[in-house]
Amino acid sequence: MSLLTAAIMAPDTSHWADWIDAAVKPASPKGQVARGLHQRLLEQGRIPFLSWHHLEELLVVDDPANASARVAYLQSLPMIAWMRMPGEHGLGGIVDILAAEAIAYDSGCQTMADVRDHVRSCLLTTGSGAAAVGEDGWVWDVARPIMRERRQHIGMVSALSGMRTMDEGQTVEQLCKQEIRGPGDRKKVMEAIHRNAFFRAKAADPRRSDAEAFQMANDFVLRVMQEMPAEDVTVRQLLVDTYAKQGIDEYEIRDECTIAELSELGTFRSHLRLVSEKAGIHFERLKRVSMRSLPSWRIADALKRHGQERPTRPGSDVHDQHLAVLAAYTDILFVDRRTLEDFRRIKSKEPELSGLFGTVKRASVFEAIVD
Repeated sequence: MSLLTAAIMAPDTSHWADWIDAAVKPASPKGQVARGLHQRLLEQGRIPFLSWHHLEELLVVDDPANASARVAYLQSLPMIAWMRMPGEHGLGGIVDILAAEAIAYDSGCQTMADVRDHVRSCLLTTGSGAAAVGEDGWVWDVARPIMRERRQHIGMVSALSGMRTMDEGQTVEQLCKQEIRGPGDRKKVMEAIHRNAFFRAKAADPRRSDAEAFQMANDFVLRVMQEMPAEDVTVRQLLVDTYAKQGIDEYEIRDECTIAELSELGTFRSHLRLVSEKAGIHFERLKRVSMRSLPSWRIADALKRHGQERPTRPGSDVHDQHLAVLAAYTDILFVDRRTLEDFRRIKSKEPELSGLFGTVKRASVFEAIVD
């Protein structure tokens, strides 16, 4: 079986976790099935795909012995697929994909399909599990506490990323007719934002304690306060200064632009700035990259606009959003029930994106990822 004929299949993180745990635990009733699963996949011409986002979720479990056993099992697999930038080591993730897409666009790829094909040919590789995650398991023992510390930040991103502190439907012209709030009004606004952030944090994950939600709200308000302008600055200058930090030039802040449009562009440019060094392209040059031309951005944006409202938003949702991008880069992507419905909606609302995807499907248990 060659890479050209094999189907690259990305299991859901829960599939990886349940598969590995069943394989390494002697008393597991599914142990025999789990230990034979990899060979069955290869016999069907399927190579399982592992990303950084899978691995991070696999390692943040409470039991360090469980985490170590998972790494050891991954190392034992004779053939898996993963993505990484040329010349780099280890598993790649969404940052690598975005960097490679920017390179593809800069090199002249005209369509999203061209960008996708270029990225896939450059980043996708196959080999042993040890080649993917490294032969030294102790490295992950050291990295694991850092990953666990990141969970608070990831949880805040998932819970509060959709929270708005102002009406983003306003245009620049409308906003510039208003005045900067004074100290008294600012205090009231911060108190309201804190209350909203606390309740959103609690609702996003029922397992989150009041103390954790309160600290999350504190951190969010602190970030908002750090962006608060001086009282003697004009609204327009505030917009220019704020968006300049995100890579938007003053001439792009036109009166007819809505705050939502500028915020989206600012987020996109911030991501491009993040990957500019990895891409080896100066950020000023990357500014000409269109968000409409990058598959990862289009997929994430479509999921955000057409996806179902989530009653809960645990930190794992952030990883799921990154893994959803793999719909463009794998032949088969397994997702949960909600995400599968979201993809169905995308195909209905934006049919032009359907050509980017491989097969997106759901399997309720890990053994169902084989036919």
